[in-house]
Amino acid sequence: MPRHTPLFNWHVAEGAAMTEFAGYEMPLHYKLGIIEEHRTVRNKAGLFDLCHMGQIRVRGRQAAEYLDYVLTQKIADMQVGHVRYSLLSTFAGGTIDDLMVYCRKDEYLLVVNAANKAEDFAWLNEQKGFYDVEITDLSDAYGIIGLQGPLAEHILAPLVEHGLGNLKYLRFLETEFFEVPAIVSRTGYTGEDGFEIYLPLQAVPALWAQLLREGKSQGLIPVGLGARDTLRLEMGYSLYGHELSQTINPLEAGVGFAVKFNKEAFIGKDALEAIKNEGIKREIVAFLTEGRVIPRSGYQVLCQNKPVGVVTSGTFSPTLERGIALALIEKGLPAEGLTLEVRGQQKALIRTNLPFVKGRVKK
Repeated sequence: MPRHTPLFNWHVAEGAAMTEFAGYEMPLHYKLGIIEEHRTVRNKAGLFDLCHMGQIRVRGRQAAEYLDYVLTQKIADMQVGHVRYSLLSTFAGGTIDDLMVYCRKDEYLLVVNAANKAEDFAWLNEQKGFYDVEITDLSDAYGIIGLQGPLAEHILAPLVEHGLGNLKYLRFLETEFFEVPAIVSRTGYTGEDGFEIYLPLQAVPALWAQLLREGKSQGLIPVGLGARDTLRLEMGYSLYGHELSQTINPLEAGVGFAVKFNKEAFIGKDALEAIKNEGIKREIVAFLTEGRVIPRSGYQVLCQNKPVGVVTSGTFSPTLERGIALALIEKGLPAEGLTLEVRGQQKALIRTNLPFVKGRVKK
């Protein structure tokens, strides 16, 4: 049986098209449809139910040292109120998950992908060894609401007791809603300015309703998984299971910035250093398509009629009004002459740089 977030009944009542995702029944889109939801986030603001995401707390005397060992990112020098993107790596250099690390006063919060939270929690415990740490899965106790778009700050600021102040990108503050503790972070997965709000599950419906009331006059609407995916793809953000996996390492995926080789030791360091020194054999690249061709995950990329890679994510870009794709292809191929196999036919691919659409996060 699929699981439900606290907002499930609300989604159904609003006529959302529901779909199974990571073991949850989630809204794919509402009555306006994916394209209109996408454009509303780019131009006004959208509200996202992210309660399916995983949250794992790490605390204890050696929490920083432990996380420096199990994560690719540098953790020990993080300041309270800061957020960093990191990866869980296998000893062979493959990717178990990508995640966000929140540095709180006496603990760290790891926000992990919904489909991987059980595996991540098990892996973190397996690697605990003699580290003096306590690892707790908070996923069934806390929820997340995403508020994204250029009007997000105008909508949220009046609801935060002392305002948002000078909260920068990849920073968070601690506050309360309805007398329960909450975290408000300037983070997101859309490329727009926006926030993610963490609070106990039982308080999620009330805050969701309050945000919709506050934002109604500014065009705020609920947004489903469909537009969440097209928004992240326009930015070229990796999605686990597509651009990252246990068979696709961070260097191939283009997220090597989150691998800090200057750390003394971390899981996967030796393997990733060897891959780096040998030179990567594959890379994630960005393509545009022409005409009405919509690239899809799994489509083959060809060079001189020979398969050289595969589309990892592809869609119609509502902003560019054309097909866009990320593909894992052989390193060193010519920039021109690559084609996409679509139902037995070859369609032209135009290589481009990321992001497909310029981001507007407030740094």
